[in-house]
Amino acid sequence: MSRIFSFRTFAGALLTASLFAGAAFAVDIVATTSSGVAVILHDNGRWEYYQNNKNVRDVRPTSIPEDAKFEISIAYESVDKLKKDIRMAMDAEFATEEEIKDSLRSVPKGGIVYFQVPTNQIKPGMPRDLTYYIYDKGKNPVFSKSARDTEATPSEDKGISNLLVVPLFAKPKSAVLKAKVISESTRSTLEFDIPVK
Repeated sequence: MSRIFSFRTFAGALLTASLFAGAAFAVDIVATTSSGVAVILHDNGRWEYYQNNKNVRDVRPTSIPEDAKFEISIAYESVDKLKKDIRMAMDAEFATEEEIKDSLRSVPKGGIVYFQVPTNQIKPGMPRDLTYYIYDKGKNPVFSKSARDTEATPSEDKGISNLLVVPLFAKPKSAVLKAKVISESTRSTLEFDIPVK
């Protein structure tokens, strides 16, 4: 009789432990925010960044939801356009020809590349870590930098922010530059062709 009681007690304890473990899994879940960041949601309203905790049930969908997509675009201003804009602005201010020529010397020889995003996709509480690359000819980038999307600045276009503004100090060797943006949080890569001529 004591053996049966012991077995029943053990089975009851095991069932109780399983129920508590199941409750713990049901309380903490992993979800993806609209900005693509994985977080753990607790039943008491707290949240924390997800760090591959095996004790947490992952309920994220296998594909990225539509609102988590990040629409980065590229804009390019050529040397000729930059010089024309500077000359017009300085002419309007009645600058001397010498002042205009002095300003034109500071224009980057390769133009300027703008990495841009719709401003409403930047979520101040959920920054994205992005790494930017620009390639001319060859496999090595002529430019690379990591920055957060929350460091973006407003552009001249309404509703668009500049994630990064890159002056190219050397004249491009190819007619089309290549650019790449890697998102560390979503582990996704966007690639672009930038016609420069």
